[in-house]
Amino acid sequence: MKRIRYAVAGNGWRAMFYVRAAKNLPEHFELTGVLCRTQEKAEAFEREQGMRAFWSLDALLETKPDFVVVCVTKKALAGMTMDCLAQGVPVLSETPLAIDLPTLAALQRAQQQTGTPLEMAEQYFLYPSHQARRALVEDGLLGPVHSVWMSMMHDYHGISMLRAYLGEESGPVTIRARRLTSPIVHTGARPGYVAGGGIEDENRVLAQLDFGGGRVGLYDFAGSQYHSAIRTNHLRILGTRGEIFDDEVRWVRQDGRPARATLVYHRDEITGTIRAIDFDGRRVYENPFRCDAAMTEDDIAVSTVLMRMGGRLGGGETHYPYAFRDSYLSIVMTGLAAEGGEETVDALDWH
Repeated sequence: MKRIRYAVAGNGWRAMFYVRAAKNLPEHFELTGVLCRTQEKAEAFEREQGMRAFWSLDALLETKPDFVVVCVTKKALAGMTMDCLAQGVPVLSETPLAIDLPTLAALQRAQQQTGTPLEMAEQYFLYPSHQARRALVEDGLLGPVHSVWMSMMHDYHGISMLRAYLGEESGPVTIRARRLTSPIVHTGARPGYVAGGGIEDENRVLAQLDFGGGRVGLYDFAGSQYHSAIRTNHLRILGTRGEIFDDEVRWVRQDGRPARATLVYHRDEITGTIRAIDFDGRRVYENPFRCDAAMTEDDIAVSTVLMRMGGRLGGGETHYPYAFRDSYLSIVMTGLAAEGGEETVDALDWH
């Protein structure tokens, strides 16, 4: 099988997921190079990671990747994406595509004018756990899904997950949002848990997104949930015939009797990587990759995104057709939360 060749613009925490994908699965991926901000950082990256690194975009593109994963700061993301599109280089952009409406509109025009493929690296719906839950929803176990409470991820990611379980919007979306600020003890960040942390502000956004047709998404999230020892993530999916709450499922069987079961995770005994997920005696997810490398759900999802991007460039379906819509709805929701307001918008304008 031909390997997917890609380059990564950026070398921060998020960019390292794409570096690890090439290291974990060399039979699938070839990383042609990484872009760093300075020569010193590029040289240090090469020493530490054993992979080629550059400090200019032109030099990175000379490695002839199939596409570039643009994984720089949110403020610089759209500009570098447009630079790549202008040179005819396909882009897999980190999230979100842009952080304000004028920039989002400019990026959309650039993509339309150049015709160069642009995809957003939305990965959460490809987590093994979410793929298993989505399989149950798509099988009709819950009946028609009419509401989802999502307290798992921020902004555009949260909107993407609401869409994954409710289906795409069919017209105008009504958004109500507000921000709540309350004190919380700091217990951790990306490097890990900490002891003796001080009290800081926790900013929580509460939003309701009415997708029409009786389908409502409830968004409830604070950034502290990602790394806190005292905040947890939860998901509740409500359908006519049942519900999923995290890994527990309750539903009505065809004979009319209520039933209850949980998702069962099978992990590699050495690496801990998810091999498969079962439900009620049947398999609902199987990892398509090797499990002899330690891969989190995020690592598996990112690798899946890279495979889908390779398929897209090979003539397959787009990886994520809702990229502009999610970015747009997220910008609107964030603005409304700051003031506490309501607005009805047409996300279909952002195809």
